[in-house]
Order: sequence, then C-alpha cells, then structure tokens
Amino acid sequence: MGASDRTKQLLADKLIEMSKTMPIQAIRVKDLCAASRTDRSTFYYHFKDKYDLVAWIFMQLFKKERSRSPIENSREMIEGMLRGFWSERAFFRNALSDRSQNSLDTYLLDFYVKSEREAICRYQGVATLDEETEYVIRQYSYGCLGITIEWILGKNGLSVESMARYQYLCMPEILKRAWMADAGGTKDPTGHTKS
Repeated sequence: MGASDRTKQLLADKLIEMSKTMPIQAIRVKDLCAASRTDRSTFYYHFKDKYDLVAWIFMQLFKKERSRSPIENSREMIEGMLRGFWSERAFFRNALSDRSQNSLDTYLLDFYVKSEREAICRYQGVATLDEETEYVIRQYSYGCLGITIEWILGKNGLSVESMARYQYLCMPEILKRAWMADAGGTKDPTGHTKS
C-alpha cells in the first residue's frame, strides 16, 4: 500500500471509529483531521468532503469483493458485500441514516444504476438503453438498496445468506447475462460456471 492509500485508510479508520459515538453529519473534517493527526490540506488533497471519504470506504469494500469473485454481482459477490456491510454495520447504519445532499444512499444508487447500465450497454453493444430496460435496472437498484438499508438499520431479520439469495433471485435476467458476459464465461441460472 502506497503512502497515499495509507493516508486515505487512516482517515477512513478514524471516521469509522468516530461514527460509533456520533452521527456522521456531526463529524467535522477539522475534528477528523485532529483525531488522525493529519492536516486539513492533506484531507482535502485526497477527498473533496467527508461524504467523499464515506464513498471511498464503500468502494474499498466493493473492490475487495469484486477481486474475490469471478463474476461481478454474482450471488457470491452480493453475499460478500453484505457480509462487509454487516461487519461494519455501526458505520454503515450511521452513514445510511444520514440524508444529507451527498449521502451514501444517493452515492450507492447512482453507482449501482450506472454500473448496471454500462454492463447492459456493453452486453447489447449499444450506447444507450431502451426505456423498458432502463426502468428495469432502476427498479431493481432502488428495491435492492431500499431493502439493504432496512436490513442494515435492523428493520428486518434476514440473514446475510437470505439477503444475497433474494437479491440475486430478483436480479433481472438481462442483468445476469450482462454480468456473465463481462466475466467471459457461460453460467447457469444459479451463477455457477458450466463445463
């Protein structure tokens, strides 16, 4: 890990630690820098604001799980992501409770819709999606995110395995095929490689 990544991780670790005792919206960059013994200029060199840091924390989890999975957004990757959310649930509960302009839920929705749109465009060899496909991916993204937020906030008692199973089960077939095509393999409907 390079010096830049170490600094980002230090700031991330401090934000996660601070979020256990106070709402993220109440954490000031000044206080985060004091707790991590970094200058504000160092923080702003790496992040535009604390919500950019929150998004970076999510992206580290996403990158880690994507590197472990042969196919992006397979049931196994979804389960890994949910386990990551659960292992840091105090932080993610805090982050997902914040409804500020640059909040994590807004970032996640934009990230997932964009990723899904790009995957299907690559799969279909088109620059834009038709109205129905665009609606389908937005419906799936909004639904998954909404239920995941409820789950993180403790509003349903599903296990990680059940959440992953249902999210994969509800994934539109066009999206499953697009992720499989991105992986360069042929998969059966359960997400396992065919011989």
